[in-house]
Amino acid sequence: RGVFALANIEMGEFVTEYRGELISEKESLARQRIYHDSLKTFLFDFKWHGKWWCIDAARDLSLGRLVNDDHKKSNCKMKNINVEGKPLLCLFALRNITCGEEITYNYGPVNWPWRIMVSMYIITFEIGIKKVSD
Repeated sequence: RGVFALANIEMGEFVTEYRGELISEKESLARQRIYHDSLKTFLFDFKWHGKWWCIDAARDLSLGRLVNDDHKKSNCKMKNINVEGKPLLCLFALRNITCGEEITYNYGPVNWPWRIMVSMYIITFEIGIKKVSD
């Protein structure tokens, strides 16, 4: 899965919105307890006006929820935009993005499962190489 640019995108340009149901922090915690792990990744928690909120994109079919994490070399940044008193989470290009390039952003400092798995794989792979060269 992922989202790829269908045309060149210029730095600063709007890319997509992370859409879904706006819910409270309390409701987000309740859904985290009942959702399957595959749906939990679509709960986007954020701070707005000094309070924690969440966009639940588990049932939304828009592209924003399919943009992948890249905490090292992301090409977009999520910004909270106030529209008519409500928050919208929108991705904007951090640099020029070429047609065909994957759209990514940094999901934040959380230890997401795929980041842990990649780290474990790299450690295992490096240990494996060491053993082979002995």
